[in-house]
Amino acid sequence: MADFQPFAGLRYDPDVAGDAAGLVAPPYDVVSAAERADLYGRSPFNIARVDYGEERPGDSDAVNRYTRARADLEAWRDRGVLRRDAAPRLYVYDQTFSLDGETRVRRSVFGCLRLEEWERGIVLPHEHTGATAKADRLRLLEATRVHLSPIMALYRGQGGAALLPDAALGVPLLDASPPGDQRHSLRPVADDAARALCRFLADQRLYVADGHHRYETALNYRNACRAAAASWTGEEPENFVLAALVDVADPGLVVLPTHRLVRLPGPADRGALGRLFEIEAIGAANAAGLARLLAALAAAPGAFGAVGLAPGRIDLLRPKDAAAIAALVPGGHPEAWRRLDVAVLHHAVLPLLGYEPAPERVAFADDARFVLAEVAAGRWDAGLLLSGTPIEEVLAVADAGERMPEKSTYFYPKLATGVVLYPLD
Repeated sequence: MADFQPFAGLRYDPDVAGDAAGLVAPPYDVVSAAERADLYGRSPFNIARVDYGEERPGDSDAVNRYTRARADLEAWRDRGVLRRDAAPRLYVYDQTFSLDGETRVRRSVFGCLRLEEWERGIVLPHEHTGATAKADRLRLLEATRVHLSPIMALYRGQGGAALLPDAALGVPLLDASPPGDQRHSLRPVADDAARALCRFLADQRLYVADGHHRYETALNYRNACRAAAASWTGEEPENFVLAALVDVADPGLVVLPTHRLVRLPGPADRGALGRLFEIEAIGAANAAGLARLLAALAAAPGAFGAVGLAPGRIDLLRPKDAAAIAALVPGGHPEAWRRLDVAVLHHAVLPLLGYEPAPERVAFADDARFVLAEVAAGRWDAGLLLSGTPIEEVLAVADAGERMPEKSTYFYPKLATGVVLYPLD
């Protein structure tokens, strides 16, 4: 099924580029303007300069952040800042991070993955995507012809992890500890172990966890290149995308919820909500109240947290009429989808509050403290907090041929950009 292959990666040469801590960056879509400036300041070769280039006055079709990204990459390759490995290989990427006071390690394997249409059922999505992000990523890929950021895909290991023992890994090619609590390590995989893993994956179905926009962009780019080519073998580099694969049983695999901030047309309709949900007052909208809410949420499957339904208060919403709530979730979807907390939120909780869907009336956040602060500052009327979706529920939705609503999951931490690149030339 899945065609996962070694590739000759394009990597930073630390002897020329300097400390890797100043070179890698989070993916562009989780970086604020202030954080981008900080990344730029760490090194003149920080990957954010090409992955998240700044717009400048006077930019045109001929000169813009995409053309500058191409120029920077070409200059870095000419100077030896970036060098391509001599032979194809797989790379193990260990990401060490802290969560809730506990140190964890998530292991992924970098390779190039053959692009397949979703309909073939070999590589499956689990979320919907937006057009704006794909248009931006396509322009960047067209300009640079380098896959800068990997997609993250999951596989059911069933022994796959055992094919990559530490003895099969070489010395670190990159070891970066940028500001924060993460450490990034990249090691090459021995050829025999790489072949064994690729053979194992050939019988597996893969699930895109993060990077749906990048995957669909790569598909669109491949299709455009194929249409313009005089001949096409199917083995051209454009037929593949940079991918980092993670075993679903990896102890470092973490799925956080993505919370909602909403604007309402008037005061929250607590009466309508109270007919189907028990509204339990948790306390004041402060740090202590939020801590109590998160603890209560973790112990109450199917419940939601709410900030701002009443001024300065935090509530827990517990379902009390499951049948009536289920009736509000639209049919025509698999049962795995209809049971999702995020489906119940969008089709039962939010409509009962009077929320009317529109892009400008909703925002997404992975940090509950940010939700609390935004509502307290009056920038949003209310915040709705969810529990993380169990990974098997994510896979069940994908297996059923369905997709979760946009921004349903947050796989934490994000894969770093700049660890290894996949050039098409």
